[in-house]
Amino acid sequence: MKLKSILFAAMLAAGSLGAAHAATDNWTAPVVALNGGPMEWSIDFGHTHTVTGTFTDTYTFTYSGLPSTAYGFFLNIKNPVGDINFNWAKLDGTTIPAANFGPLSGSAFFNVPVSGTIELLIKGKTLDAPASYSGTLSVLTAVPEPATYGTMLGGLALLGVAARRRKQS
Repeated sequence: MKLKSILFAAMLAAGSLGAAHAATDNWTAPVVALNGGPMEWSIDFGHTHTVTGTFTDTYTFTYSGLPSTAYGFFLNIKNPVGDINFNWAKLDGTTIPAANFGPLSGSAFFNVPVSGTIELLIKGKTLDAPASYSGTLSVLTAVPEPATYGTMLGGLALLGVAARRRKQS
């Protein structure tokens, strides 16, 4: 009976020791306005993690555009002192899968719908610290070409002519 108590106490101590070494290194960047406009905005971002363990980084970006689509990437290249594996990212609630291939880890995303304020969450684990990643986010707003406006005005003119003829008859 005494041996069971000693083994149980040893397992509890080992479990709490392991939990003490598991660190989190969450980071929230200040809100930043994207550069550019009126049709394309972009920004570079990144962070260095100095603690080994899991992290969730939060970025918030703003732009003064219409509902648009975003594209971009983030990447870590293993170096002699640091490495990161990414779990996933979320851009305005859209989950973006990440890939980890040996010394490279990261993700790319295309045509993600965004509007006004954009939130980017990146979840991963620092395997060796310090380790850094960086990326780029770009937002494209569709702007109609002049021919589109001409077609629209021509259609409205035809509707006006048809309504006038109908009224005269």
